[in-house]
Amino acid sequence: MKAKSSLYFIIAILLVAGGTLLAVKGTDAVSKAENRKQAILETEQKNVIYDKNPGEIVKVHAAIGDFVKQGDLLFEVKAAEGGETDVLAPTEGVVSQIAVKPGDRVGPGLPVAIIQKNDYYADFYVPENQIQKLKAGQSIKIRFPYVEHSAEIGGVVASVATAPQFASLRMTRERGQADLNMYAVRISVDAAADLLPGMTAEVNLDEIAN
Repeated sequence: MKAKSSLYFIIAILLVAGGTLLAVKGTDAVSKAENRKQAILETEQKNVIYDKNPGEIVKVHAAIGDFVKQGDLLFEVKAAEGGETDVLAPTEGVVSQIAVKPGDRVGPGLPVAIIQKNDYYADFYVPENQIQKLKAGQSIKIRFPYVEHSAEIGGVVASVATAPQFASLRMTRERGQADLNMYAVRISVDAAADLLPGMTAEVNLDEIAN
């Protein structure tokens, strides 16, 4: 009986020792999970502001979902004092909202549409023990785990914060150690047809060499 108890004790010691070794090497499940960082895919939006003399919308040349280039005609406006003026797209992108219709009166400062730019980005928070892996201008792979076939898209590190945003309290095996500061890293993501703002983006810091 004592021999059996001693055997169980030795096995337990070996398991603890093995887990500690993996933790030190950073290959345990907790470390791997911590090194996969997730963020939300976002895109910039541009408000189209009417900035001419008061008038009335005569014709709308764009619809929600249309892709427009900078300078494309969006609206024709008949000015109150006579004559017509055009409202042009201020940037390239997809029309995500139209706030006016023919017959509506408009004046300076009125928002008439929103254009969703094609420049996607995601803001990740990286701990100080990994931040040295990332530099502005660096190419990096972004995964979208919930997109069919787990799409992988190219990205570029747009910026790395020069000061930490907050500290991450380690509540598992590292309890008792100092908190790790977290740095904001913005990664620009190449546009793709199956990507939409709000999707989950993921980077694996283990795949990035120091």
